[in-house]
Amino acid sequence: MSDLIYVDPRQHAVLRYDDVSMSCRTVPEVWLAWAQLDLEQKTRAIIEVGDATYDLWAIRRLRYVPMADAA
Repeated sequence: MSDLIYVDPRQHAVLRYDDVSMSCRTVPEVWLAWAQLDLEQKTRAIIEVGDATYDLWAIRRLRYVPMADAA
């Protein structure tokens, strides 16, 4: 069983860390914003996609592919 988390890349997403809240049009856009944070910020950051919230460990397992392609 895979521990990867698949999300539709076209979904709106929000990156939150410290007092910052960054709204992004797509999941790849929010992931790239998260990837540019320094390590300490990454450990405190969360990404929200729809009703789901992902912390550092979940963010590292995120894969954004069209839902029809997720297997």
